[in-house]
Amino acid sequence: MRLIFLGTSAGIPTRTRNVSGIGLIPRQSAEWILFDCGEGTQHQIMKSGLRLHRLTKIFITHLHGDHIYGLFGLLASRGMQEAHNPLEIYGPEGIGKLLDTVRQISNLDLPYEVTVTELGGGESFGFGSFRIESLSLSHSIRTYGFVYTEKDRPGRFHPEKAKKLSIEQGPAYAALKRGEKVRLPDGRTILPREVTDPPIPGLRLVIGGDNDDPGIFAGYAPIDLMIHEATYTQADFDRLPRKFRHTTALRLGKAASEMKVKHLVATHFSPRYDSPDRMAELREEIRRHYKGRLTLAADLMELEI
Repeated sequence: MRLIFLGTSAGIPTRTRNVSGIGLIPRQSAEWILFDCGEGTQHQIMKSGLRLHRLTKIFITHLHGDHIYGLFGLLASRGMQEAHNPLEIYGPEGIGKLLDTVRQISNLDLPYEVTVTELGGGESFGFGSFRIESLSLSHSIRTYGFVYTEKDRPGRFHPEKAKKLSIEQGPAYAALKRGEKVRLPDGRTILPREVTDPPIPGLRLVIGGDNDDPGIFAGYAPIDLMIHEATYTQADFDRLPRKFRHTTALRLGKAASEMKVKHLVATHFSPRYDSPDRMAELREEIRRHYKGRLTLAADLMELEI
């Protein structure tokens, strides 16, 4: 799968970072999925090479403006580009009313079908080669995180083993490669494990919205890739006169270490860290506890896993 970070700033954009948005292209797919859609996301999409007519699903973590205010313009632009394929939107309770209100007041007539699913936490949606689960997070308003899990893929097929079992090339080969058992004309049943390597486990990706408790995802370990906010250093958070429910770099590093995350991507940085020196503080704080692969997200950064 391939990921494109469309916005990595918290709250407001900076000169180098837009607000929240992540594009995900599933393995061997021409379609893609958008997670969050802050203001200006459609401009980032144009820079990224992604195409709106290939966007099929949007998942919104919560209804704060920096995660959703770009949605309405994106829907309108997708329509003006004459996209006709349906679009699915998933998000917290109220997202349907919000979209209906904007469409009615602005007379937004879309040439494609939009289906809206409001979440309650704990849903699991199957989409062919992967599924996406939602879970409730800890933030100042109702917020959801998403767990993207690929199905296991069949292991490598060994034609020499198939020949020894007198299996003829053709439909039987194709079925075994897909991980399906086959029944031969002579009555024998051949299981995939007789001619293939063990299945390849599907990758698991965690996308956390705004959330002050990254340990919420512990039940999904092992996690191949975790994308999560690190809005402040602990020292800056401690000095805030008003505490917002966000994760610090220190807390994220501890949680990722405890969950044995293979690759951690930190994002959603406060604008106060819009310099290399300040970003280094965030990295160093995460590194105090987390020793795995670490990436600090940047706008339009691409990541393939």
